[in-house]
Amino acid sequence: MSIPRLLIASFLAVALLGCDKAAEPQPQIKPAAPAPEARPPATPPAAVPAAEGAAAEKAADKATARADPAKDELPGVDTKDLDPSEKKVLLEILDEQFCPCGKSRNFRASLSAGDCALASRLARFVVHKLQQGYGKRKIVGLLLREVERLNTVARVDTSKAPRLGPADAKVSVVVFSDFECPFCRRAAAPVKKLQQHYKVAVYYLHYPLRAAHPHAEGAARAAWAAQQQGKFWEMHDALFAHAPELDWDHVKDYAKKIGLDLARFEADVKGEKSKAAVDADYEQGRKAGVDGTPTYYVNGRRAETIEQLQDGIREQLGIAGVKDLPAAIDVSAVEGDLDAGDPGAAPETVPTAAH
Repeated sequence: MSIPRLLIASFLAVALLGCDKAAEPQPQIKPAAPAPEARPPATPPAAVPAAEGAAAEKAADKATARADPAKDELPGVDTKDLDPSEKKVLLEILDEQFCPCGKSRNFRASLSAGDCALASRLARFVVHKLQQGYGKRKIVGLLLREVERLNTVARVDTSKAPRLGPADAKVSVVVFSDFECPFCRRAAAPVKKLQQHYKVAVYYLHYPLRAAHPHAEGAARAAWAAQQQGKFWEMHDALFAHAPELDWDHVKDYAKKIGLDLARFEADVKGEKSKAAVDADYEQGRKAGVDGTPTYYVNGRRAETIEQLQDGIREQLGIAGVKDLPAAIDVSAVEGDLDAGDPGAAPETVPTAAH
């Protein structure tokens, strides 16, 4: 092929190839998106001086403490010995349980109002149970039982019972007791101390525990016989001072020492009237719910310990409108024995449980 023909063929091939590419659909090219605006690099927080950090942490702790309901103060209730978890349980109970003051409100509201004589006592009761290690469920059960005890008023006829204190006292205390019971013996002096301190009336009723104490009924009849001669309390003190020596020979000796007419005394002790009188007291105690000695009723409301007795007296005086109450006495420091004429006798502690 001559050179001119070769050049013409090459030219035609290039032209045809260019037509084929032009016939193919060409992809649409979108303009590139503008580059995102550059952000300045994050600036690391400035270092906080150690002193300022500690101050901030302390302020945060105070704010948390203010927001923590378990740290709230309760009027008339000392919670300083409770840990945070115990305080939390205390407030839960006081918020959930209704106060027995007759108003539709919980214990916490009654404490804030300050017009319910029972609210602070029952709150202290819960605190004490927490300190003893009881759980919430158990404490609620004990609290409800305590409320029932305080709201149950026993009616006891004291018209024939020996009395200490004024007949028109605003508060009357009934004592169901047994001369052979060691707990009654140790409580006798504190009961007299409380009577003198608060100027209440104290009535003694017999509740001999015959099955456990073989001389209890005889001692009760001897005290009743001494009452017929106007010397019940002298015999009361003598029997408790010398217990458990309560056999008949010893009792006659006590009667002689306190100056009783022995012939009359012996006839009264052995007569049916003394038995009937002791039985009547016992029956009253049984109906009132006495199940151990000593048991006390403060204006009809039951108390089982000297501590409960003092609390009950103070509450009832407050309800009666007595504003200037004398300070509470430490009943645990009151000598437990009545004078037995033996200066070397060691004092006994006040009982904390009924016998």
